[in-house]
Amino acid sequence: MTDKKSTPLTRRQILAGIAGTAMAGATAAVAGTGTMTAAGEKRRWDREVDIVCVGSGAAALTAAVTAVDGGAEVAVFEKAPVPGGTTAKSGAVFWIPNHFILRNEGITDDRTECLQYLARYAYPGQYSPDAPHMGLTPEAFARLAAFYDNGWKMTDHMRETGALNVREFQMFHLDVPATDYLPDVPENKLPKRRALAVATDNGDYAHGFGMIGQMESWLGERNVAIETDHQVTDILVEDNVVVGVAVQHNGGITNVRTRKGVIFGTGGYVHNVEMIRAYQDMFIYGSCGQQSATGDLIPMAGRVGARMGNLSGAWRSQVVLEQALENRAVGAPMFVPPGDAMFLVNKYGRRVVDEHRNYNDRTRAHFDFDVANAEYPNQLLFMIYDDRVAESTGSGTGLPPVHSRASYVVSGQTFGDLSVKLRDRLAGLAGKTGDFQLDKSFADSLEETFKRFNEFARKGKDLDFQRGDYLYDREWHPLWTKFNEDSGHEVNPYPNSTMYPLADKGPYYAIILAPGALDTNGGPVINDRAQVVSADNRPIPGLYGAGNCIASPARNAYFGPGATIGPAMTFGYIAARHALKTPVRQETRG
Repeated sequence: MTDKKSTPLTRRQILAGIAGTAMAGATAAVAGTGTMTAAGEKRRWDREVDIVCVGSGAAALTAAVTAVDGGAEVAVFEKAPVPGGTTAKSGAVFWIPNHFILRNEGITDDRTECLQYLARYAYPGQYSPDAPHMGLTPEAFARLAAFYDNGWKMTDHMRETGALNVREFQMFHLDVPATDYLPDVPENKLPKRRALAVATDNGDYAHGFGMIGQMESWLGERNVAIETDHQVTDILVEDNVVVGVAVQHNGGITNVRTRKGVIFGTGGYVHNVEMIRAYQDMFIYGSCGQQSATGDLIPMAGRVGARMGNLSGAWRSQVVLEQALENRAVGAPMFVPPGDAMFLVNKYGRRVVDEHRNYNDRTRAHFDFDVANAEYPNQLLFMIYDDRVAESTGSGTGLPPVHSRASYVVSGQTFGDLSVKLRDRLAGLAGKTGDFQLDKSFADSLEETFKRFNEFARKGKDLDFQRGDYLYDREWHPLWTKFNEDSGHEVNPYPNSTMYPLADKGPYYAIILAPGALDTNGGPVINDRAQVVSADNRPIPGLYGAGNCIASPARNAYFGPGATIGPAMTFGYIAARHALKTPVRQETRG
């Protein structure tokens, strides 16, 4: 049950991303009572519990369920007026190796083979399968191993306690197992079927709100409320041990003592523009994450000596630039540009990436640096398409619409006309994009790119970026496009289902795409027990982390659908299990 003093918001408001406008802030937290007390000084405690869980998304609530089931007295604090964080806006899919369905069906998800896939994807520059720890540092390898070893245990625990109703994730209307995001590398011996989802009682997908609702109900039945509008503003330390938190609510500060530990499962800093400018190589223009994701843990953990990692990292996805400039809390990113008669080009009118690569990896194409011209030629990319895509892309894809009526769609009868209108559109946005402009060669290069793409589409082979060669491209393409057979356009007859020649005559359309993110994934570093570590890599007693607020154990690798939520839940579970084993601390200072 949610704190009755919370401000009621509708589902529509949450999905619009306005839930956190009141609390989205800068880096500095509200001043608390200070992180430490001097020797002999007494601190006033207003409340005492075994474990505090900060946040109310998948990481924090999994930790809370685990701790409560283990017999702990738990408090859950959420700074937003409604529970769930970005998890509530998600599909409630979580990627877990060796889970119960695989085991029940006798499908082997071998530990070594799976860890090779995780290490290869997360640390491609270090991975060496025959080296100790597969080429990784012992700490990095231990975190990946902890995910494999505990993810399935966490899932079993959440099912067996009744906190979540879990089913296999299949690709919504396609009813086929979901393919991983890097299925074609030899290390991935099981490129499907690791993705799970939360289900309703009748077996339908519960989605994010349903997932949060199930855990919230479970906790409520055990008299644990998610205390919304409660912002943790400080981590309290005595004798180098985290002993509690300062919590702001209704203008006052409450000191809450913990007997066993504090577990942070909060968001990243994707809506903290100051941090984005400080830590990101390329500006994050927008995010579908909740606006309460402002990186609160980073300054708090820094004050108690936490080591930081992966601060430039994020779970990335492209956004429609003009939507994001209007409101950086976008309703949905452009996960994958839909359609077959479509390609992306940069400021020079050239393709730069497989347009159907998964959203996290494809968005990193924006970061390519031109050393000769000291520029980012892909800072903005342009989705080029024709009437076939505009008219046949179905509704309900979860993507921004691409029909010609959308205000951010630029149209032209020829590629020359389209180029002129794109220049004009960019000129009007120059103050918000670093004066990014098309190169003078754009129109001519775009015409050449069009001809080359059409030749590839007719032959079914993309010689530049191998679009459609990859399992992910082919199997996710119908989901993102949702081809409308009543549109009057033919079903793609060409050898490559992801490519179709653009029409020889216009109109042609363009959408300006910019780098965005679901959330960032850098912050305090944890060990394989989910303990936040200090600058010298020693655990900070009593302080734990999971989810987007920490340096991701997966680094920037998106293993498959649900690869953000799966590790978040797993390390929330690991944190709670470790905290439960901590001897109860006796209060020594009043």
